[in-house]
Amino acid sequence: MKRPIDLIMFDLDGTLADTGPDLADAVNYTRAHFELAPLPERRIYSHVGRGVEYLLKHALPEEAPSHFPEMMRVFLHRYENHLLDKTVLYPHVDDALDHFSDKRTVVVTNKLHRLAVAVLRGLGVENRFDAILGGDSGPAKKPHPALLRSVLRQFQIPPPNAVMIGDGDTDIEAGQRAGVVTCGVTYGLGNKNDLVTAKPDFLIDDLGQLSRYLY
Repeated sequence: MKRPIDLIMFDLDGTLADTGPDLADAVNYTRAHFELAPLPERRIYSHVGRGVEYLLKHALPEEAPSHFPEMMRVFLHRYENHLLDKTVLYPHVDDALDHFSDKRTVVVTNKLHRLAVAVLRGLGVENRFDAILGGDSGPAKKPHPALLRSVLRQFQIPPPNAVMIGDGDTDIEAGQRAGVVTCGVTYGLGNKNDLVTAKPDFLIDDLGQLSRYLY
């Protein structure tokens, strides 16, 4: 049965956009700066979704304890200048946004706000959203529900009339803790087993399927 929804909250990395290759490039560029061997892309993807601090600490554990500020500087300089080299929207993002154009749509990501805006602007969809929240837009990142709750308050929408869509268990946990409907996407950067284990209300393999579950 379809659910009535007034607010749709989207994760960014692995949900709206395939940012994986550019993130992996910046991570391996940073590893090379510290004379470390590159990591396979899929291994780097497994650390995406919890913010840049988590990504770097897990992708460069050899250097994190003593050189974290330098790691952050090198990574951000590389990524900010190359964040659209290979990044593309996933299929049917525009179709989904068109279909739900009468709803509030918001991006809720753990990515730094300025980087999220840069990606969405570069992909030509920044203005399709009513708000964009990054991991530094509130007191805590997902899976904490703070960012989602701030969106609910901003638009005065009850949790049962909102949905959180993401490719990671962090998105699903944040949505569950905020009391909203949760949707997992199986095509993203996150671990599918972790996503299934998180028990979202429904799973989709393509954003074009969203209209089967929501109206």
